[in-house]
Amino acid sequence: MTELTWAEGVGLGRADLPDGAAMVLYRPGADTAHLATVDGAGFADLPPLLEAAAGDAVRIEPGETVALDEARLLSPVGRPRKIICVGQNYPAHIGETGNAAAPPHPDLFPKWDNALAGPLDELALPPESDQVDFETELAVVIGRRCRRVPVEDVADVVFGYTVANDGSVRDYQMHTKGRTAGKAWDCLTPLGPVVVPAQRLGGVRPDLRITGLLNGEVMQDDRTGGMVFGITELVTYLSTFLTLEPGDLILTGTPSGVGFVRRPPRLLCDGDEFEARVEGIGALRNRYVAEKRA
Repeated sequence: MTELTWAEGVGLGRADLPDGAAMVLYRPGADTAHLATVDGAGFADLPPLLEAAAGDAVRIEPGETVALDEARLLSPVGRPRKIICVGQNYPAHIGETGNAAAPPHPDLFPKWDNALAGPLDELALPPESDQVDFETELAVVIGRRCRRVPVEDVADVVFGYTVANDGSVRDYQMHTKGRTAGKAWDCLTPLGPVVVPAQRLGGVRPDLRITGLLNGEVMQDDRTGGMVFGITELVTYLSTFLTLEPGDLILTGTPSGVGFVRRPPRLLCDGDEFEARVEGIGALRNRYVAEKRA
């Protein structure tokens, strides 16, 4: 494998620059970044960049230096073709939700790109519900178009990882067994701050600390190595029945500690701040404000 030459700590971000959205090579906390280029060309979103690079991080090179205010960071993937989410994928979370055993196959549900938000965005709590919850997750970013991927080839199609907060409107989630009404709300799933190549984070078997903090208090704390279905199992299973494409996202499930199962429940309120962290990637830091009815 050719060695990745990006500076340590740098990942792929997406920023709102004066000329529009652009993919950048960025170290969280820095005030400058480099445009992310492939063969000298820049990109407004991650899927076309990954397609141009054939999913190879080594082909992505730093271009022009740009000033960057972190407040202008966008979701690093703006328009993925697919967002596939996994439920019940950490043993302690399975237990806290009242289930006696893990599901025999990955428990799947979809989101769409309307749900995505930036890593530092202020997020609106909808007036239709007072049951908005947090779920810190590791998100997989697919690098290459693939179908029926055997376990031994998964490393060839996984580009990297980022952080997600699977915003969940619990009362709407319970309307049906499919969860969709509670999981696909506009702008309640922040993503970022950057996508880090898998080879920097343990490959396709990452064992990374994953934590969620509400107003500074630790609510979730686990390691991704404890997932029931790991990255290899998920990619192999999903690619059996659908084609995965560059920029597709797999949200791999949340650890225990979510708000709705606590006694009393601790659901998000006006003014709350939630921070979702994954070791080696960075953190989402989002403040929630009550959305007023039009």
